[in-house]
Amino acid sequence: MQEAHLYEVILSVNRGIDEAVQGLERLKRAKYSGLEASCFDERLMLFEVHRASLYSYLCNNVGQNEDLDLVRFEKKHDEFEKHTLDEVQVYRDLRAVAERRRIEGKPPKVRFFAQEEQREWERKCPKTVEVASGEASRDTVGQP
Repeated sequence: MQEAHLYEVILSVNRGIDEAVQGLERLKRAKYSGLEASCFDERLMLFEVHRASLYSYLCNNVGQNEDLDLVRFEKKHDEFEKHTLDEVQVYRDLRAVAERRRIEGKPPKVRFFAQEEQREWERKCPKTVEVASGEASRDTVGQP
């Protein structure tokens, strides 16, 4: 987890800058210190400018690394999916499509029958002998 270490370091830098800014603000508010408040305003602004510049640099570089990781992991995931796609995953994918269509208010493309519905459908629409001998029986999928 290299990213975790990097983000911890960025957090540490941010905390350090926050402490420095708070310290300068306390010195600015301190009475009887003999210090000019206007001097602190300029220094506080410089701290914030440097913080923003540093964050811009870090975020750009970290973002580029994250984008490269995204592409690399997507390729690995695509390869994984190519080799592991099975009827269970197809069923899940079809369920997801059906759910999305339901949310959009569209009718389902595929309807999944319960076992009793499947038997009823098969009773109403029996397969011909040639088709039945060439296909494996499907217990969970039917057509309306």
